[in-house]
Formats: sequence, structure tokens, C-alpha cells
Amino acid sequence: MDTKYMVPTATINERPEGYDLKFVIPGVGKGEIDLDIQGRTLVLKTRTSRQNPAGFRQVAAEFECGPYAVSVDLPEMADPATLKATLENGILSVAVAKRPETQARRIEIA
Repeated sequence: MDTKYMVPTATINERPEGYDLKFVIPGVGKGEIDLDIQGRTLVLKTRTSRQNPAGFRQVAAEFECGPYAVSVDLPEMADPATLKATLENGILSVAVAKRPETQARRIEIA
């Protein structure tokens, strides 16, 4: 059977020194996340084994608990070697710095 994935809600912000990406993946633990970089493409996939407790039947849900999958092409200025990720309260935060040669810098006049 083919696995059907949901696309997580995502936010991508640029700052002078890099980019911040946030993915909403409720109900997913650190050990259930595959986060890979392929060239400039960030690939996120999750696996979940959530099941209702014995004797319970879900009748309504405000959100789903995955599995999730999404690919994001990082900007040319991003340096994939600097990727850092954290998971807290169902939010996966990924930070990536801009390549040093693409960052603005002040030129001192001699």
C-alpha cells in the first residue's frame, strides 16, 4: 500500500545572515523525522505510528499527526553545510546561514 503524506504548514523567513524555516508537525517525535539535504533541496519526511488506545475510536480531530512530507529548494545564497534543526512543541525549526560571500558587509575607507 502506498503511504499518503500530508504537507506540513511551513513558514520561511529571511534575515541578514540567513534563513529560518519552521514546519508544523504535531504529534511527531525526533526519532520519527528524516531531514535530508540533496544539493540545495531540503527534504522532510516523518513516520508516525500513532494509534488510538484499545477500546477508543476517534470521532473528530482538529489536526492530523502525519505522516508528513515536503521538499524545499533553498535559495542560491544559502549554505547547506550550516543547517541546524530543533524540534519543540510540534514545531521543527531549521536555520541555515547565507554563504559568507553573499552577505552584506561594510567597507572601511582607508
